[in-house]
Amino acid sequence: MSTEKARKIRKARRVDFRCTLGFSSGEIAGEATILNISPAGCRAESDINLADGLEFQALIHVPNQSRPIKIERASVRWVLGNAFGLSFILMLASERARLREALDQAK
Repeated sequence: MSTEKARKIRKARRVDFRCTLGFSSGEIAGEATILNISPAGCRAESDINLADGLEFQALIHVPNQSRPIKIERASVRWVLGNAFGLSFILMLASERARLREALDQAK
């Protein structure tokens, strides 16, 4: 996916932010490193091969927080090598608020 196209469809501004993302579904489980993130999604890298359209539950392990931020349902939107784009489809409002707070502190 071209950078220009990615910018056109992005709903929220991304912030450079490095942390661990754990993910699991009935098909696959593993970890990735988040490279940038917004309240609506992120770009990450993983050694595990992922496919467009794959959906799973995810945990964002934010430094200095006692528990991870839980994403009930996330969807892989694109894959390029080890990098992939993830859309956060379903999150509790309290978890999205925690994510926004972490991003505000990171700016």
